[in-house]
Amino acid sequence: MPSSYNIPVLVKTFSVIKCISEYNNGLTLSDISKKIETPKSTVFRILYTLQKELIIEKKNDLYFLGSMLIHFGLHTLSQRELKDIARPFLISLMEETGETAHIAIPVGTQSMILDVVLTTHSIRFSSPVGSLFPLYCTSHGKVFLAFSDHLDLDSYLEVAPLQYRTDKTLITREALSAELDKIRDQGYSMDELEFTDDIRCCAAPVPDKEGRCVAAVGVTSTTITFKKERIKEISDAVKKYALKISAELD
Repeated sequence: MPSSYNIPVLVKTFSVIKCISEYNNGLTLSDISKKIETPKSTVFRILYTLQKELIIEKKNDLYFLGSMLIHFGLHTLSQRELKDIARPFLISLMEETGETAHIAIPVGTQSMILDVVLTTHSIRFSSPVGSLFPLYCTSHGKVFLAFSDHLDLDSYLEVAPLQYRTDKTLITREALSAELDKIRDQGYSMDELEFTDDIRCCAAPVPDKEGRCVAAVGVTSTTITFKKERIKEISDAVKKYALKISAELD
């Protein structure tokens, strides 16, 4: 294909990403500018854009590969393997709890529903496969915030301001930080009517062989059937099946 089809700014952008990827200890703006022989002003604009999209991260004066690139890799794994592995366990989770079961994966600063097994209740709530949700006000999203090894709360809040979804939504850093500490301690997350009125959700992390949280298994229902007194029962079931799925991952 003729080189005239190349888009210069994209070529430079990929040069920046490739350059950073070769140095695990990070690079400064000056380092990158020298290595790819590009003016600092141009590199700075590229870095600024990539940082906003979480393709790279900045710590002090050093730039590293960011969470979005990691998520791209996990997303590929998820689509090819995780859905097939999780499906029978989701069916069992639905049958055991009587509620809609789902599995979600992290995609940048959002959470995506990968698969759903619907309850047999006549009144039910579910989201289509592929739906994207904010992290701070969903059970699976808060799992990813709590157990991520590359997306800290402050970095997340820079690109995802907290806003009310319901009058139960946590919209301060302090409240959300305390909630994440609680999730780490108990091993599961609750959405207590925070995303949608009268909808309660519970989710638990699915770690891979290296201990990285690659997915979240959860249960979603109306408060008619998922009453507060069922939280212990359902959270135990959700954690059990999350670990069963984890044990099947390569």
